[in-house]
Amino acid sequence: MKQGNEDYITYRALTRDETPKYGEIDRYEIVEDIYYLREGKLVLEKEYYEIKGFDNMENRIKNLTEIFDNGGFLYGAFHSEKLVGLGSLRNKLIGKNNDIIQLSTMHVSANYRKRGIATTIFSALKGKAIEFGGKKMYVTATPSKNTVHFYMGVGFKVTDEPIPELLEQEPDDIHMEIKLL
Repeated sequence: MKQGNEDYITYRALTRDETPKYGEIDRYEIVEDIYYLREGKLVLEKEYYEIKGFDNMENRIKNLTEIFDNGGFLYGAFHSEKLVGLGSLRNKLIGKNNDIIQLSTMHVSANYRKRGIATTIFSALKGKAIEFGGKKMYVTATPSKNTVHFYMGVGFKVTDEPIPELLEQEPDDIHMEIKLL
């Protein structure tokens, strides 16, 4: 993808040694609308947050390294050598039928959003989730309007059957799934 005089965005799997590059992603975002799940329906409310960065980057990098070490998949978008987008999948079938793969991470740097980068990363993750044996993909989505709309735009729907341990870990997120097959 060419943007003015910028270099092309390149995409590839990350190596274990590249997990610290996660810190290169600019998380900055102004959030003005938040979704809540009430009585099974998404309700959008006005709330204002200025997100300046990631909290606890050391733990986030440790989590990505653990995903990699357990056979997971990390896929990135690069502008030159800088990581500007990242998605990750756990390689573990979950859910009551053991047929769901968790999309664990999806972020694109502030100045690179709305360029199709997340969609390209998602496509790679979807293909890998099928390789891992998943029939569905599951995400605990940050409840911001932009995030929920992205996932809905690529085909996710709010799940009727939240995975209990993920719901316990992320009770404020919007739990969504997409059929892969």
